[in-house]
Amino acid sequence: MRKWQRMDPWGARQVFTGFMLLVGCTAAATTSLFVGRALIQGEIDARTALGMAGAFFFMGVWLTFVFRLHLTGIYVNDRGVRLRHVFSTRTLPWSQVTRFEASPALFLGGPTARLACWVHTTDGAFESAVQRRSKSGTLRKNNGPVLTVADFDQLLVRLAEQRAARGRPGGQLDGRGVVSR
Repeated sequence: MRKWQRMDPWGARQVFTGFMLLVGCTAAATTSLFVGRALIQGEIDARTALGMAGAFFFMGVWLTFVFRLHLTGIYVNDRGVRLRHVFSTRTLPWSQVTRFEASPALFLGGPTARLACWVHTTDGAFESAVQRRSKSGTLRKNNGPVLTVADFDQLLVRLAEQRAARGRPGGQLDGRGVVSR
């Protein structure tokens, strides 16, 4: 299996971000249509062109952020585990993954009320963006999917099964996990 398979189930956040992507793409297409028509008719002055450039810049940043938020989660394939966050992606080979664990999510160096899925490797532990819903009203971090208790527990079981099936010595990725931005 070469394609990355998402392990955490889709929830309201993915539906919302998918809707926001649709709205953003529609707004970008509509703006492009009006700007193109105005360019053809010669109705654009310097101030309008600057405003349009700002609008396109804003839409590009917004769509990139919403798309990255939409993709946050845990993915697996034959080669390893991929932890997607909003601003970074870390790929860890199966040969280095030792276990998956539910531990408190960290925010500004301190623990929060929610548990996050942590991937333990031979090089240390890495927090994923996937968290378990909590009823506590204390400090929480909202940077990825928040699963129900049952879905979160099922995710940990599925990840352990994937590791048992694929986590054989001599995995295809070598060295430390690859971080891409």
